[in-house]
Formats: sequence, C-alpha cells, structure tokens
Amino acid sequence: MTREDFDGLPGSDVDALRRFATRSTYGPGTTLFRKGDLPEEIMIVESGEIELVVDPGRERLVVQILHAGTLVDHLALILDVPYRYSAVTLTRATVLRLRLDTIAALEELFPEIGFRWLSLLAHTLDRAYERVRELTGKSAHEQVTYLLLHESAERNEPTVDLTQDEVAATLALSRQTVSRVLHDLAHEHAIKQERRRIRILDEEKLQAHLPR
Repeated sequence: MTREDFDGLPGSDVDALRRFATRSTYGPGTTLFRKGDLPEEIMIVESGEIELVVDPGRERLVVQILHAGTLVDHLALILDVPYRYSAVTLTRATVLRLRLDTIAALEELFPEIGFRWLSLLAHTLDRAYERVRELTGKSAHEQVTYLLLHESAERNEPTVDLTQDEVAATLALSRQTVSRVLHDLAHEHAIKQERRRIRILDEEKLQAHLPR
C-alpha cells in the first residue's frame, strides 16, 4: 500500500500542473487558510505534510494529515463553500498554487486530469467514511493502533511522524489516555517512541489489538 493508494495525484499530473502554478515554501506551524475562509485557489502539496484542523473551543482536532501529491481540501473548492477546516503545515512544506481561472483553462487542456480529480474526490470521501466506520465504538487502544497502522501504510514506511499531542488531537482523546496506550504498546515491543515520531517494531502485535 502506497501513499498514492489514498489521496495523492499521480506524479505525472503534478508535473503537468507545476508549469502553471506558483510555488511557495512554508515553515512548520504556518496557517495556509482558516476555517470559514472562501477558496480562492487550488493548492497541491508538493513536499512536506499539512494538517487539516478543527478548533472547537479550546480543543484542537486534527481531521487529516496531507502528504505530497494531495490537494488541500478540494471539496470546498468544488462545492464553492467556505473551508470547513484550517490548514496548518506540520513540517516544512512546499505548496503549488493554481488560480481558479487557470484551473478552468486546464480542464480543457488536460481533461484526463479533471477525470482523475473527480475519482480522487470520490476516493477521499470513501476513505473518510471508512475511517469513521473503523473508529466508531472502538476502545482507545484500538483507535491508536488503527491510526498508527493507517499512517504507516500511507507513508509506506514503519515510522509515523506524530507526537502524543498530535495523536490525541487526531483521535479526540486526552493526552493522558494516548500516553498510556503508547506506553503499553512500547512495553509489548510493538512500537518504539522516538523524538516527534513513533516507530512500528512489530505490525502483527499491533494488528492483534484490532477486532477480528
């Protein structure tokens, strides 16, 4: 399972669009847009990682982590509605920006990209539904385990670049609960906690925490 299996445009599409885009690079923690803003351009992650975040009161909830090749909340653009989330860079990230009038012209030049774009949207919605279904009614151990396996598969590598706070925000769990679960998994030698990342040591041990 690779990153493109989830929500990334093929590299050939990104290469084609890059010629018509402006490129901007941001440091970690930069807000690209806020919840409630109206979309004025399409953004594609060229490198790095970006979080889509909801801020209900003082609680910070991470909805999704976006990787290279991903369009940033393209649903708001297609539906012509305000952004439902804020977008914040998790790492140093480079973003390709395309104006809306440029997108309209590109639909005529590259209709096959438009078709893949719609397929990508359908796949993104299906994955969101699957994630909700997988996490509904699950224990904290099961939720944390599912997230680690999911993020590892999306990156196609055994490390997950998330802190305890970020895991807690993504799953809407308390940091104390996440800390306890990660401690238990580390005690089983299923994972190893490193600085700002979690390394999966034994995927089978993690899978054992998920319902059969």
